Amino acid sequence: MAEKETELGGTNDRFPPTRWSLIRSAGEASSPQFHSSLDHLARLYWRPVYAYFRRKWNLSNEEAKDLTQDFFRSLCEKEVLARLTPERGRFRSYVLAALDNFARERHRSQGALKRGGGALTFSLDAVEGFDPPDGDPPDRIFLREWTRTVVQDAAAEMEREGAKGYPLLLARDLAPQEGEDAGYEALSRRFGISVPDVTVTLYRARRRLRELILERVRDSVTTSEEAEAEFRELFGSGA
Repeated sequence: MAEKETELGGTNDRFPPTRWSLIRSAGEASSPQFHSSLDHLARLYWRPVYAYFRRKWNLSNEEAKDLTQDFFRSLCEKEVLARLTPERGRFRSYVLAALDNFARERHRSQGALKRGGGALTFSLDAVEGFDPPDGDPPDRIFLREWTRTVVQDAAAEMEREGAKGYPLLLARDLAPQEGEDAGYEALSRRFGISVPDVTVTLYRARRRLRELILERVRDSVTTSEEAEAEFRELFGSGA
């Protein structure tokens, strides 16, 4: 039976079906969606996992890449994803809790796979040129990078959709240029639309971005209420 869609916040916006099915398909090599689901999860979690390994275990760039590749391989090869259920908690929390155990096991086992030595490999684009900052606790770095990745992934989907408000959202919220006026009147002049149109277009673009972020947050929860709570935890009560 298809999973019922849920209304969000009393609006007409529909919440997508639970995304735990994505985690399940990423854990089943026989699933037609196996590779695409696995790639999606790796894209969202690669950078925060890499950053955590770099800072918590004081690894070099290449060592952290190797360990991150091996971590994602192990999720598949040991059928970890196939055994996970929503009752065990948020997927993000599971990943964070599993990282230290995996690093310890890898440290004890010198025969672990090296990057490129297994059947499954993942893109390294997410961490090219990236060096996580010192100072913050590793779990905070993990959360910050996961949040940033979720927002970037949602924004990229908006761009692929050709969303009308995406350029405005980019200029105002996502990537304002240093020293450039991002006020509504300045945006009105830059984009050749009225100030009221700037206001309405930005409102709709922000709402769409929020929808796309919630879709990704729901990868690791089971209900719209949990997704909303997770969203507020990540972005604040006023988001």
